[in-house]
Amino acid sequence: MSLKNLSVTQKVFIVFGIVVILATLSFFHLLSKTYDESLKIQGRSIAQEILIFRKWAASFGGVWTKDKYSPDVGYLLEIKSNGGNLLAYQGEENLGTIPAFHMYLHNPALATRELSNLSNIEYGWSFHVVSDRYMTKADKPDPWEEKAIKEIEKKIKSGDRKHPEYWGWDGDTFRYARAIFVKKSCLKCHGTPDQIDPVLYKAMVAKYGEEAVKRATGYKVGDLRGIISVTILPAGMLSTVTDVVDLWNVGALILALLIFWYFAQNEIIKPIEKLTKAAHDISLGKLDVDLGVRGLKEEEVKDEITKLAIAIDRLRASIQIAMERLRKKK
Repeated sequence: MSLKNLSVTQKVFIVFGIVVILATLSFFHLLSKTYDESLKIQGRSIAQEILIFRKWAASFGGVWTKDKYSPDVGYLLEIKSNGGNLLAYQGEENLGTIPAFHMYLHNPALATRELSNLSNIEYGWSFHVVSDRYMTKADKPDPWEEKAIKEIEKKIKSGDRKHPEYWGWDGDTFRYARAIFVKKSCLKCHGTPDQIDPVLYKAMVAKYGEEAVKRATGYKVGDLRGIISVTILPAGMLSTVTDVVDLWNVGALILALLIFWYFAQNEIIKPIEKLTKAAHDISLGKLDVDLGVRGLKEEEVKDEITKLAIAIDRLRASIQIAMERLRKKK
């Protein structure tokens, strides 16, 4: 169908529809980019908090828990005591006694795993540390994490050691990875054999096996130990849209559509229809048509349709003068 076979109203309606569709697509694209950016920031924030926690735990040699540990995660060392005295901070007064108890040592890796299990139950997202030189199978990277490690290694080789990170979608989940560099405190568990306490080394061998311990040790300060991998199960784009869009947004959009349509009708469509009818009447010899522009000067008007009306009115006047001259000659 040729555009010439369409009325101005139809053309305006089509253009208006195209504009609405493009604006909607643009809005959803912007929303998608904003959504991904917010998830990336969330993943980065979680990773930073876990890195801070691991640094704190490593600086104290791990986290000790009393009489309790997660059977699926286990512990590294155990202390048994027949009892003890309770003393206040920097106090010498005996505030009481406690019966026999057990203390269990959780190194930063075990503590991180327990926190991840808890966060997964409470909030639906999880995190863990993985490495291509893993000590336990739980720390072995999956395909997405293997790709993340390779991409982060590329960034490090290019000189980016400040923010070496990687993120993206893995099916329905959003995933974020950040590099973990070996600090001095990390050498207590991952340094060379002479840097690791013999008791701790034996405890790690007993838990993970000698081959696994050898694979995950021998690092020096500044080496890439692995990544902290954050997995977020988002609510979904549709849910986000319904949360963002409210009655005010819908009302503003409808009002904008009505304003546009009112403007198109009164400033474009109706004036063109009026000029079309006037030109038709003039062509039939009806020269008393009033276009409503008499007295207006074309150079003082900026509206193109009004200029066209002035031109048609001038044409009408010229035809009228010509017709009068013809009558006089007769």
